[in-house]
Amino acid sequence: MSAPELAWLELTAPVDPFDEPARSRIARYVETANRVTQAFWQDDSQDTTVDEILASLRHVDDDDTVRFLVVADGRDVGRAIASISRDEGATVGFVSAWVVPEARGLGIGRAIARRIERVAIERGATTLQTWLDHRAPAADGESIAARSGHGLVASDPAARLAVSLGYTLEQVDRISALDVAAARHTLEALRTDALAHASDAYELRTWQGATPEELVEAMASLHGRMSTDAPSAALDVDEERWDAARLGRVEAEWADAGQAALQAVAVERASGAVVAFTVLLLPAPGRPAFQEDTLVHGDHRGHRLGMLVKIENLLQLGRLHPDRARILTWNAEENRPMLRVNEALGFIAIGAEGGWQRRVRADEESTASPGTMEA
Repeated sequence: MSAPELAWLELTAPVDPFDEPARSRIARYVETANRVTQAFWQDDSQDTTVDEILASLRHVDDDDTVRFLVVADGRDVGRAIASISRDEGATVGFVSAWVVPEARGLGIGRAIARRIERVAIERGATTLQTWLDHRAPAADGESIAARSGHGLVASDPAARLAVSLGYTLEQVDRISALDVAAARHTLEALRTDALAHASDAYELRTWQGATPEELVEAMASLHGRMSTDAPSAALDVDEERWDAARLGRVEAEWADAGQAALQAVAVERASGAVVAFTVLLLPAPGRPAFQEDTLVHGDHRGHRLGMLVKIENLLQLGRLHPDRARILTWNAEENRPMLRVNEALGFIAIGAEGGWQRRVRADEESTASPGTMEA
């Protein structure tokens, strides 16, 4: 059975408050995306908001990202994303193709995936990567192992489609959730133990919102190390170039998206250098917080700094946002040091995200697949 004819409606930032066509398209895109995540997670914990999409459309300095609402027979059936860094020499394109549950089994997912691959290739991608949510394999079910040797995912329809399209499962991220109220009972003991390992060599600082001016350069440098220091298995990685201006743009996008940023760092007293950081993002009230990047500089590992900055941020969360009951986080299965920290804090695995990759063949041409596209 061939897929129905697809219309591709590209999302654009509204030119003014009265740009109703652009705003309506964004709202439809958000509703479509949330139907997919709610079907998988059986709740709204992974929902996207209109404000978040608006912010991504307005902040385009660092990534070339294009988003489409996909329509078939007058119905919104999916959404697609292609993105590549604007840094010079970037070659890794990130692609995503989602189909609403009631439109599956018609070949739409494959058609969207192939078309969005073309979009990424046209933007210079020579490696394609996609990240897919999966359930953990059932005891008696089929599974696919990451090529890294760390982690399994269920051989579900998304995984089977990725394999059929030539992708290899390179890495598995464990998706974990923390009951914040339960975690508070252990924080004091964990903090005392971690402080004993760190001694008096480090000072801890926390804040909400934009990074204090005196820490901006150091924080930009640490953010840049995430692309090279975080475990990436055999995934191709474009090194990210960060400076104070880029950090400012990222933090402005968080604010425009309606996401409060809680940040904690460890500062080496002797040098004044920021050597570890962590970020919690808080979307609209009632939703879980998201544990974003955490990094300890390689020269300062082994002092429980990862544990310390996470605990300080949890304490800050309790002071400023006591209503937040849950935190979600993602960690590579081979990243045992960070997983040990999270397990000690009380994070429980709830799913897996697979990092799939394929390298573009030399004979692949940048021609559009069937389907109409509109700006």
